[in-house]
Amino acid sequence: QLLEENIPMLDTISSDRIRHELELILREKYPEYAIRRLGEVGVLARISPSLRSNDWIAEKFDQVRLVNKPSQLLPLYFCLLVYPLSEKEIEQLISRLNMPGRLSRALRDTIRLKAELPSLDKSSMRSSEIYYLLYEYEPLAIQVNAIASESLLIRDYLQLFLRKLRYVKTLLNGEKLKMLGISPGPELGRILETLHKAKLDGEVDTSEDEEKLALLLKRSCST
Repeated sequence: QLLEENIPMLDTISSDRIRHELELILREKYPEYAIRRLGEVGVLARISPSLRSNDWIAEKFDQVRLVNKPSQLLPLYFCLLVYPLSEKEIEQLISRLNMPGRLSRALRDTIRLKAELPSLDKSSMRSSEIYYLLYEYEPLAIQVNAIASESLLIRDYLQLFLRKLRYVKTLLNGEKLKMLGISPGPELGRILETLHKAKLDGEVDTSEDEEKLALLLKRSCST
């Protein structure tokens, strides 16, 4: 209400107050209705010229509610609202609204990952390929792109990472590898990564499998 009634004064309202008002809207049961109204009266464009309210936003907001994680609704709505923006526009919006750190990172990662989605538009990708394309991104940003993408294949890969791949760990760690005679440093790091990829791809299962592969890799590095 404050935003709609004070369009001429919007530039004089503090960043924190504008963000707070948006947060209140996004906490409503069906925030897309209020967001559409803000778009119609020009509030969204005053906050950022590229912000839009349309049927796509309404559809994606509805899908967010199917995720069934109430604590994630607000940041997911925020990330979808800014999805059409470029990286430069995201930085301007983060500054304009004085966004807190964690949400800022989710917004940045959402847009960065959107640009990388064509890399996932390939059939028969190995699990390790999917993992190492995605592991540096905020899980929230991955969830947003899974909702936003129109590609069933890409959505499946993103959900596979969120539901399974990000939790896959090797049984051997750096300390155990050192006990096998592997020296600390780049070699140990490379072996750990290779073991992790093998674990992701189902090529090793038990600690014995991992140990055999680690020793094989050690010998190959020594020759």
